[in-house]
Amino acid sequence: MDVFNLMYHLKCCPEPLLQRFGINHGEILPTEIFVKDMFRKILGDFNVADSEFPPLPSIQQIDENHLFSIQIGCWLFSYPKFNQNPTLIPKIHEFLYFDLAKLSEFVKYRNWIEDDDRTEEFVRLALKRCDILPTGETAKVAANRLEALDTIKRQKVLNETNESIERIKDIRKAMAEKKAREAANVYGRE
Repeated sequence: MDVFNLMYHLKCCPEPLLQRFGINHGEILPTEIFVKDMFRKILGDFNVADSEFPPLPSIQQIDENHLFSIQIGCWLFSYPKFNQNPTLIPKIHEFLYFDLAKLSEFVKYRNWIEDDDRTEEFVRLALKRCDILPTGETAKVAANRLEALDTIKRQKVLNETNESIERIKDIRKAMAEKKAREAANVYGRE
């Protein structure tokens, strides 16, 4: 599948998928409906019982950012080339509920469609999870491009950089204190 066509499709995500609905306690959340309908579309059969799908985690326990990311994922998988491919359902389930859960800690859901790098990361990670190689790319090229966009890796580097900066500040502070003590000792001897 072509990454750029999928990115364009993802960026065309309808606004209602990004809006909060007033849901009463006990009602099924739209996210659950979107996921089940997306699974039916991928199966190519809308008369499939819910019990035929992988069990969904309790939607009520998923934070809002992750829920909207799942809904954006449902839109991505509505792309026609995913249709009538039932072997993808367990992989898509993993992507929606596990891969996006990790990424949602660092990426706000609107960034998936508003930031080009995050859009490409979303598409490439979905393709990787589905074992689909992007059109015109080798496995190595696809892996390198995904790694260059990797939010979790980038966050780790930022954290390490911040820790290094803190260590440098601590060292400079200790050196300044030592210099001040030495200056005080010299002054005290005179």
